[in-house]
Amino acid sequence: MDLRLERAAVLVTGGSGGIGRATALAFAAEGARVAITYNSREDVAKAVADEIADAGGDPHVVRMDLDDAESVEAAVESTVERWGGLDVLVGNAVNWGGGDFHNRPTRIEDADPDQLLPVMRANLVGNVRLVRAAAPALRESAHGRVVLISSDLAERGMLGSWAYSAAKAGLHGFAAALAPDLGRDGVLVNIVMPGITLDDGHHHVIPDAVLPGIAERYPARRLPATDDVAATIAFVCSPRNRATTGEIIRVTGGAPSAV
Repeated sequence: MDLRLERAAVLVTGGSGGIGRATALAFAAEGARVAITYNSREDVAKAVADEIADAGGDPHVVRMDLDDAESVEAAVESTVERWGGLDVLVGNAVNWGGGDFHNRPTRIEDADPDQLLPVMRANLVGNVRLVRAAAPALRESAHGRVVLISSDLAERGMLGSWAYSAAKAGLHGFAAALAPDLGRDGVLVNIVMPGITLDDGHHHVIPDAVLPGIAERYPARRLPATDDVAATIAFVCSPRNRATTGEIIRVTGGAPSAV
């Protein structure tokens, strides 16, 4: 299906790997102009830019720190200046909080506030800043679209994920309020919520050996890949989507069975 995204001006934050990279390439395959942001891996981001060009897109690379207001605003400004406007914003960049994922505390009273608050601030406030900066250009677009990437942890939770889960859940409320606001100017706003997502058949935390057993608990009998999430994002952000807004679109393989 032609998504009618040729020459669309797109900004995908956190585009140097995983879902962000797959999304950038999905837009590139439709002939879009695709800006991606990175925080610390400039060399990896430039390699993705080469992939974007090879896929048929026009790439732009800009550094952005989700926890730095000036950096967020500068990334949007650079993209708008490069393309002369902005049609699509995909808020995918994430702050995991650093540290050893496997050795984080699992009781809230043991959590370090100096780690909790930055994660909440970056993942929620950072995306609020991002949309605020991009809104004027999106309102000028003939088919403005916003997708914010959530996580199923916002609904199912996980030990030790208080700050991350809370921030992602906060995006749901933010998008609900954005939809009628930006909708007055024809901009559609949605949440795409991935679950356990595989990148080239692997997960960044879960061992490969247990993935098939996890997949069997889901109605789809498979775990989504980054390409699956990217395809959903590209469609929702395209002119082919004319009436879906204010929604949480789940790409999880279905709710897992308890048995």
